[in-house]
Amino acid sequence: MSEGEPPTRLDDLDARLRRLRERTSEEDATPAGRGLQSSSAAGFALRIGIELLAALLVGGGIGWLLDRWFGTLPLFLIVFFLLGACAGMLNVFRAGREINR
Repeated sequence: MSEGEPPTRLDDLDARLRRLRERTSEEDATPAGRGLQSSSAAGFALRIGIELLAALLVGGGIGWLLDRWFGTLPLFLIVFFLLGACAGMLNVFRAGREINR
């Protein structure tokens, strides 16, 4: 192989990649991309629900375990459930700010 000429396989690969990039940029400009936005909105809603539920379950679980360990009334359950709710709402707020960017 001579050093002056690049291999033809690389030229072919380069040409195919250019055609693919042009075709995908044309497809992104079509209105068919709207379905992607609705699926991402559904994914965002699912993410919000899961984050809120997880924070509530973790906070309530920690409070329940502390109540069982110390033998107290549901004091820790209520406190940690409220802390979990606050943490969940903070996560929802952060995710909302992220989606607005």
